[in-house]
Amino acid sequence: MASIPADTGLVLGNVVDRQRIKNLMAIAEAQKPQVDANDRLNDLMQSNHKLKMIFNTMVQQEVDIETLAELDKEKELLKDEMAGAAVELAEATIKAELDIFTLKQSQQQTTITMNVESPIDYTNIAIKRFELSFDSFKFDVQYFRKEDVDDSSNAHASAISSFVASQDSDWKRTKDYGKSDSTHSSVVEQSQNHDIEGTIVITANCTHKMADVLAPFVLDARKAIDAWNYTYEDDAIDTDAASVFEAATTPVKQDENKIHLLSGVTKGSSFVGYVHILRSEKTQSSQRASSTASAVRASIQSNLWYRNLSGGFGVSASSASTASSLLSSSQISNQVNLIVQGCIPSIVANDVPFTIKRLAPTPEAVMGQLAAVQGASNDSVNQSPAASAANVRKQNQFTQLNSAHTETTIEKIAKENTEQNKVIDTNSMMNAFTDYVNKCREGNCGIPINYFLKEISKADVAKCYIRKFYPMGASGLSSWKGA
Repeated sequence: MASIPADTGLVLGNVVDRQRIKNLMAIAEAQKPQVDANDRLNDLMQSNHKLKMIFNTMVQQEVDIETLAELDKEKELLKDEMAGAAVELAEATIKAELDIFTLKQSQQQTTITMNVESPIDYTNIAIKRFELSFDSFKFDVQYFRKEDVDDSSNAHASAISSFVASQDSDWKRTKDYGKSDSTHSSVVEQSQNHDIEGTIVITANCTHKMADVLAPFVLDARKAIDAWNYTYEDDAIDTDAASVFEAATTPVKQDENKIHLLSGVTKGSSFVGYVHILRSEKTQSSQRASSTASAVRASIQSNLWYRNLSGGFGVSASSASTASSLLSSSQISNQVNLIVQGCIPSIVANDVPFTIKRLAPTPEAVMGQLAAVQGASNDSVNQSPAASAANVRKQNQFTQLNSAHTETTIEKIAKENTEQNKVIDTNSMMNAFTDYVNKCREGNCGIPINYFLKEISKADVAKCYIRKFYPMGASGLSSWKGA
């Protein structure tokens, strides 16, 4: 059983155009020098890291530095090899990119594809899952700071999209499903619409051990004949008894014609999350600030005058709400973007908690206010009616003090909980990432990475037709003629 990299034009169970297989093999051959150079550089970097650890361990073990001079010399030679390997990788990358571009220019478009109907008998097969691959998880977090002057929106987006593309190099070398382009456009849009301080990028790439395989693999005899004759017009199979039996009994050669069916698929998934940190700056003209202050002062003064005449205390809830509306402003300090492939994580808005540190004045303040009111009451024995009314008004103000404070606070809390208790923030993204990891562990997700190929020869198609229409031999049964 052979395998090929995934492509958007490939569908499980369908016949693969032989020209597409040749195109994919040509691209893989063009990429081979780059892949080999990259593997060599990674091996040298890993070896350099190991030598550093060995050298540091020797120093910690108090080994004489003079005896480690030879090891230090070998480390320097290894660094020279790393530098040379990096140059070779750069040269191989440039050449591979040019060769791949030339190959793709010479190939037909793959956005829209058309092929013969699949010869698989879908009524008698099922998609079963087998542990034919392996689980892997690659995770990284990086912060990209956007410079004030030198770094434009495109430069910031290019740095992030290049980082995201590099994370896919281990398992999606031929197709990135547009993730890099989506990353670039998303960051550019955010940078143009907001003043971004920097961006935190979280990337995770997974491969899943469970592979989907068509089993049992059953062909429909009539559709198999059609698929073969459509693919190889110059080597068609006649449905008369003599021709079918001749095709079934002819020995299969290594390089003879075959049709290729996608019989299975291995899957992977990816998660990319962005937290755009916004720069918070606020300017306000003196005219606007003065106008707002005057409006607030006039509203509070008129309300205090009315409350004083009616025996109330402080500013009413409605007036406080009006002043708050004039002065309040809200802003978002960060924004979150997600690009997830092969899985749909749960994205939940988080509740914003509101708490009260103190609902009433302290006991010392309450006792001081009570003593003042009692003193005013004791002095009111021979007071005039106007003075007595003033004292009653003071007493009424004290009794309303705590109740008004509590009532206004509770009303404000209720309003905040109904209007501002749902937000999408960094916690929402981390909850989505946790859900993504849990679904990857279950394995019921993913997009195709590699397809399994089932080769069907001319003899296989003929034998399938014989089993369907000539179960007792060639005599006595009429053959089916394809339309």
